[in-house]
Amino acid sequence: MNQKVKDALLQMYRNLNEAETRQAERGVHDQGERSKVTGGKHMNPIAEAIRQDLISCGFVDKDVYYKGGCLRLPGWFRPSKDWDLLAFGDDELLAAVELKSINSSFGNNANNRSEESLGSAIDLDHAVKNSLIPFNTQPPVIGYVLVVKMCNESLKKSGEPHKSVYPIDKVFLHASYFERLRILCKRLLSERLYQAVWIVGVDPKSGEIVEPDKDLTYDKFIAAIQSRLTVHMA
Repeated sequence: MNQKVKDALLQMYRNLNEAETRQAERGVHDQGERSKVTGGKHMNPIAEAIRQDLISCGFVDKDVYYKGGCLRLPGWFRPSKDWDLLAFGDDELLAAVELKSINSSFGNNANNRSEESLGSAIDLDHAVKNSLIPFNTQPPVIGYVLVVKMCNESLKKSGEPHKSVYPIDKVFLHASYFERLRILCKRLLSERLYQAVWIVGVDPKSGEIVEPDKDLTYDKFIAAIQSRLTVHMA
């Protein structure tokens, strides 16, 4: 991960705090830390860093965008979905990327992210398989980015699991929310639901940035998308 990306991650949290301050000044009281994200495009610094690195890898400037263009793609189980970043090559979709963060209410949000990530990937994959999204040699890369705030709530080990009809997978026993999310991302990649996955933890107070898995790094995320461009250009 280069310094530009690290700076973008920390800028994201500055944006969140600024959004919260603006809402407070207007007298808007949102639930919990939701006020920080309902302000809008808090992940734009990360999207811009990804965009610049993809351009450095060979994508044409006008073919990679996260704002200002249409980000909507057809679905199969629903009419359409707006993705966070799209990359094209000669009008062919080469990559569609989802950008997500979790900064509070880790229990509920971890479950929500699991369900969202599965639904988005399966929906787009079936849209491609059913010729709603054309391609030449290979289908587009589906990418997933998850930024997790590192704090006591996200890093502490979980207690005993709730009673279940059958035993849960042992890998989740006493795992922190950050670890659970790492497992989610690992399995999204290993099951090929996504072909490019990056998970990163950020402590906005100390500035510490951690990539918890060697297979889920920023560099490998970019390389996976770049490989699709290489095939397209061959």
